[in-house]
Amino acid sequence: MTVDIKVIRAGQMYRYYLRETVVGDGRRPARTPLRLVQEQAGVPAGRWMGRGLAALGLAPGQEVTEAQLRNVFGERGRHPYADRIEADLLAKGGSPKKAFKAAPLDAG
Repeated sequence: MTVDIKVIRAGQMYRYYLRETVVGDGRRPARTPLRLVQEQAGVPAGRWMGRGLAALGLAPGQEVTEAQLRNVFGERGRHPYADRIEADLLAKGGSPKKAFKAAPLDAG
C-alpha cells in the first residue's frame, strides 16, 4: 500500500478533487475532460444532493460540473453558477467588482 501526503492550501482543494478524488483516486491527465476520465475509471458523475438545492437553482440528482466544483471549492465559496451570475450582471452594464461580489455562495 502506498500513501501520498500532500499539503493543500486554501483555494487549491478543487484541484485535488478534480485531479484525483472525483476520478476514483486515480490521476487525471492534464486537459482531459472530467467526465471522460470518470467514465474510463468507472466512476459515476457526482450528483447534487440536499435540501437547499432549489435556493441555488440546482435540482436533486443533477450532475455536478467541473465549473461548479471550481466555483464552490476553488473560489472559496462561490455560487455554483457564479460564472453565469457574473456574466448576466456584466451584460446589464454592472461593474466587474459588483459582479464578483454578487456571486458568493450565500447570494442565492
